[in-house]
Amino acid sequence: MESLFALHLKSEPKHKNMKKAISLIVTLVFVHFGMTQGSYGDIQGRIFINPESDKPAMFAKVWVERGASKFGADTDETGRFKINAVPTGMYVLNVNYLGDTIQHKVYANVLTDGIAFLKRINFNDQITETVEVDIVEYIDPLISHDFGQNRINSLDIMKSPAKNELKSLIASRNSDIQVAPDGQMMIRGSRGNDLIHYIDGVKTGKVQGIPSAAIGGVTVYTSAIPAKYGDTTGGVIIMETKSYYDLWRAWKIRKSKEEF
Repeated sequence: MESLFALHLKSEPKHKNMKKAISLIVTLVFVHFGMTQGSYGDIQGRIFINPESDKPAMFAKVWVERGASKFGADTDETGRFKINAVPTGMYVLNVNYLGDTIQHKVYANVLTDGIAFLKRINFNDQITETVEVDIVEYIDPLISHDFGQNRINSLDIMKSPAKNELKSLIASRNSDIQVAPDGQMMIRGSRGNDLIHYIDGVKTGKVQGIPSAAIGGVTVYTSAIPAKYGDTTGGVIIMETKSYYDLWRAWKIRKSKEEF
């Protein structure tokens, strides 16, 4: 009996270690799943050597930074590039061509499941002396290339009179959405429980009451829903909250404009 008891005591730490290992593996799987379901977009553009010619900057390195992470791509023979799976937010584009770096600022606003189409980028931009310089803020394009989506950025949220009531805010920006008397959101007459909600890539049962100051953006799908969000007839609402990197990028962009 004593030997069996001693054997049980010896095997008990192994069982505890095994349980810890299993718990760690399960946690990593959920974290990986959450990251893969997060909010990402793409950056697409074309780079030319200078504004006077249409000669492309071939095989230039293009990237954006999010903290210590870099997301990049190389241009092809026509100067085109596409950076895939970039976390949502505002970025400053970095370009390296033949050992030199681009000297002027190029901004890219990455939205959920969207493509940030940049205008013509001239690596060697023409520099002229001026008496007065007007700094222009980033302006969202009037026409979106993403069909079936309606996006609300943080600036629109802060300016909206319905910013303290998220459901009313979303409904005011999309004619396909209505709020029922019981508070449920309906798209084109569908049932309220047919809507799928995501917050920072995590699926939730309903629209949560998050303070408007903490919301980085809201994306609403009423049609052409990507397959990764599952099967639904009521649409998808995706919400991104502001992170440390969003605040840090905004501060960095403001600082660069002040220095300019």
